[in-house]
Amino acid sequence: MRTALRATTTALVLLGAAIAAPATAFAASSPAQAASPARTQVVAENCIKSQVIPSLFDGYTVKLTNSAHTGAKAQLRNESGKVLATVDQSKPQDLSNGLRIDGVLSTAPVFKQRTQGGDTPWTATAFPKLPKACNTAGSLYSTTKYGSLTVKTYKAGPQLFSSHLIENGKRVGFLHPVGNAYQDVRKVGERYVRLTVDGEIHTWTGATTTSPKLGVYNVAGGTKVRLVKKDGLYGVQMTSHGSWSNWTYFAKGKPAILQDNNTIIVLNANGTLSNFVYGISRQTAPVWNHA
Repeated sequence: MRTALRATTTALVLLGAAIAAPATAFAASSPAQAASPARTQVVAENCIKSQVIPSLFDGYTVKLTNSAHTGAKAQLRNESGKVLATVDQSKPQDLSNGLRIDGVLSTAPVFKQRTQGGDTPWTATAFPKLPKACNTAGSLYSTTKYGSLTVKTYKAGPQLFSSHLIENGKRVGFLHPVGNAYQDVRKVGERYVRLTVDGEIHTWTGATTTSPKLGVYNVAGGTKVRLVKKDGLYGVQMTSHGSWSNWTYFAKGKPAILQDNNTIIVLNANGTLSNFVYGISRQTAPVWNHA
C-alpha cells in the first residue's frame, strides 16, 4: 500500500519517484527470522578492489583500484610510497609518465604503462575484478536529475536494479540492492539517494546528526535507534513495533540503511545518523536520549 507523502520543509527536501512505505517491519532489509537470537550483520564494503603491481620504473610501484563507484584509478608511487602521478576517470591517460587506462568506467578496465613514448609498446595489466553484483548490467530503466547530480538506473531483470550516481559529469557512486537487501543508499554531499529492489529512487537532504554520540536516540514518529561502536566500526540498531531488533548493522565502508514501517534510518561510516519518516511534515535529525 502506498503512503502519500506530505510536503516537507526546507530542512529536508524529498525528490524523485514516489515511494511506497513498506508495510512490514524492515521490509526485507534484514533476514526475516524474528525469533532468531541476537546477532550482528556487518554491511559489505563498497564494491572496491585494489592491488599493487611493480612499475616499469625501477623501485616504483603502481596501485590499481577498481571501484564500481568511481571507476578505475592507477597511482604511480616511488620507493617511499609518495604518489607521483594518477590516472582515473578525470584523466585516463598521462603520456608524460607513461600511464593509461582503457575502459576506465567499464566492467573490465585495463591499466597500461611504458617508459618511453613513440612506438614503444604498452605493458597491459587487468584491474582486479569486482564481484558480479558490483557490475551494472541490463538496459537503462530511468534517468533522474537533482541539480548537478544525475542518477542513471539500470534493470537486468525482476528486482535486479542498479544505479550510477553522476555529479558534474563524474561517477561518484553506485547503488545495487543485493541478496536479502530491500534497498541500498549512498550519500553524495548532503544528499542521500536510495534505490529499492523495485527500481524506485528516493532522495532527501538534511535530518542528519552533527557528530557521533553512542547511545539511544529518539526519532520523530516514536522509533528509537541505538548507536554502538565495535572494532572501530559504528553500528546501529532500531526498534520495531516498540521492541529492539535482533540485528545490528555496521557501516563498513558504506552507509547502512534500515527501515521499519514508515521510518528509514541511515548510519554513515563516520557515525552520524540520518532519518526520513513518512507522514511527518517537518523532518528533524534523531535526538540523543541517553547512553
